[in-house]
Amino acid sequence: MQTLKILFSKIKDDDPIYEKKDVVENIFVFRMLLIWHLLYTFVFILNCLNIFIVDKQIFATGYILSCVLLLVFIVLLTIVGPDHACAKYLCILDAGFIVLITSSSLTYHMVIVAMLPIVIAGVYSSKYLSRFAFVFSIFNIALSTYVGYYFGVCDANMVLLTTTSLKHLQKDGVFLLNEVNKNPGLTLFMYYVFPRSLIATGFYSVSNGVNKMLRRTMEKAHRIKREAAMDDMTGLYNKNKLLDDLEKPKEPDRKVAVIYWDVNELKFVNDTYGHEKGDRLIARIAGTIRLVAANDNDNARTYRYGGDEFIMIIPDGTEDDALSFIDRWNKLMEPIQKDSKIPISASVGYACGRYADINKIICEADEKMYENKRVHRE
Repeated sequence: MQTLKILFSKIKDDDPIYEKKDVVENIFVFRMLLIWHLLYTFVFILNCLNIFIVDKQIFATGYILSCVLLLVFIVLLTIVGPDHACAKYLCILDAGFIVLITSSSLTYHMVIVAMLPIVIAGVYSSKYLSRFAFVFSIFNIALSTYVGYYFGVCDANMVLLTTTSLKHLQKDGVFLLNEVNKNPGLTLFMYYVFPRSLIATGFYSVSNGVNKMLRRTMEKAHRIKREAAMDDMTGLYNKNKLLDDLEKPKEPDRKVAVIYWDVNELKFVNDTYGHEKGDRLIARIAGTIRLVAANDNDNARTYRYGGDEFIMIIPDGTEDDALSFIDRWNKLMEPIQKDSKIPISASVGYACGRYADINKIICEADEKMYENKRVHRE
């Protein structure tokens, strides 16, 4: 049920599940395949109403098979989850088999859909997936051509091998060819499988080039945006990023924990050892905080709030979570403090509550941090 909720829910920027590799892409492809099937259903209904004139048994067979395939796909994707490494291959396989079924039953009506797996593979950054989609598309072109010839909506050109214009095939309104192709196997390959495969190869090359260019542009834009949100010295998010995140709408009753750090004796280090040592002290403390946050699968976010102040925000965090983070941070600091020639420590405080009171929680964590600093001074 949780997987189905993710597949159909609105994508949220602050939910860590959507930050995992290929998750958003898998959800997008899943929804695109659902839309495809809805359109297929609409066309099927029109055919049943005689709006179209495709053989009803052929159309119904293909439609039922595609429904079964869609159900199998949904079940498998629900089992493995959209964040599994094989989920994207499931998406390509489902798209490919849908193409195979529809193009086998409707043949020349569906020639263009043979490129669907290649288009979908362009959503992902994986070269292996793109190549897999290309090979699968060539396989679909070959198989659907032969299956369509014998069992689908038969193309008269394939039956009679007419590869020229109508004016060369009729005289005084009489069709000149009346003999069925005696060697369809070779004909289908030479006049249909081979040229369509060449078209697919060209489409694959162009699609890859366009996708690569778009992806580079997006990666550059993302890198610029990320760099603007990062603090160069510490590698943590900066205060502007914090303020931006706090402005984004959150579930007001959702739990949140905040941890607040402030570097101890920074002025003493600056005056005694120089500002370069002071900057290293700030960076060293920030590094330990970043390391502790990284061990939480990126659920917690860390920010440089001021010159020597740091904040960690833990979504769905409780008091136990905050204390666990602080305990791990203290243990991480112990060997560093023993080996350091300059005093290296930070005062820390925490507070918990609801997202609706996030600013109040930050202030409370700040107050507790100063209480800890007074104890340190004493």
